[in-house]
Amino acid sequence: MTRSARLITPQGKTIELPPDVYRQVKRLLAARSRRRSPARLTATIQETYGKYADGPSLTQALLAEHAAERARDEARLKRLRG
Repeated sequence: MTRSARLITPQGKTIELPPDVYRQVKRLLAARSRRRSPARLTATIQETYGKYADGPSLTQALLAEHAAERARDEARLKRLRG
């Protein structure tokens, strides 16, 4: 006698799965977790750490871009208000 597996979604809904579908889901989840392994992510971060340290500060460029965008938004709101 085979039992169906119960899958509980993040929203709390329970889904009954037949054994063959459950095995397929397990394989897909295992493959997904292998792609995003923490060791691989850490290795990628370590490889690229400091890669752009010689050039202009990307953080400063991003902050300047956000400040300019805020100024444009404030000017637009000022025009609309009066």
